[in-house]
Amino acid sequence: MHSLTTTGTNTDAVAIDPSQQSEASRGVLAHHKTPTTPDVTAGIEAAVRAVLEKSALSTESIASVTVGTTHFINAVVEQDAQRLQRVAILRMSKSFLREVPPFSEFPSGLTSIIRGYVGYCDGGLHIDGSEEAPIVESQVVERCADIKKLGLTAIVIVGAFSPIDEVFKQEDRVRDIVQREIPGAIVVVSHEVANIGLLERENASILNASILK
Repeated sequence: MHSLTTTGTNTDAVAIDPSQQSEASRGVLAHHKTPTTPDVTAGIEAAVRAVLEKSALSTESIASVTVGTTHFINAVVEQDAQRLQRVAILRMSKSFLREVPPFSEFPSGLTSIIRGYVGYCDGGLHIDGSEEAPIVESQVVERCADIKKLGLTAIVIVGAFSPIDEVFKQEDRVRDIVQREIPGAIVVVSHEVANIGLLERENASILNASILK
């Protein structure tokens, strides 16, 4: 299954069987065009349902669904407060990460829309993968209480050198605590989003969290 959203006023979906690419059909089993909806998800769902019906495919036979759309980047570029959530950031490091705060590289207008809270907890790794400091659960619980008071449900967890954290799993442990303390929260852990560079990884995670809803 391949689903492609255009940049115009229509949403197009195509069901493809890669094993039939050499045939005259180029592997296209079905296609459908439907008007793009203000809620982009509804339009995508309608298009996918239509190609499933046309192709008579069972959902069990689908290997993957790919969505291509400018809807999300448009929300960021246009600084659309209606489509972007305010985000809480939890940085994990006992000694570092204080000099350059989150959102330092963001346009000021976008920062004013997305920035909801910034908190710090002990944690983080050194470049050799050793632990800079262990997670202190009580600190995370305190930060969660602050976030709950602000009514924020999109949360980014970012730790120093977390992409090489194969042993301590600090970001995952903090995510578990956050999800326990704030049920239903959207939690993005930075090591699942990008690589070593902390600011780039943090920025990408913030943008992901802001558009996930």
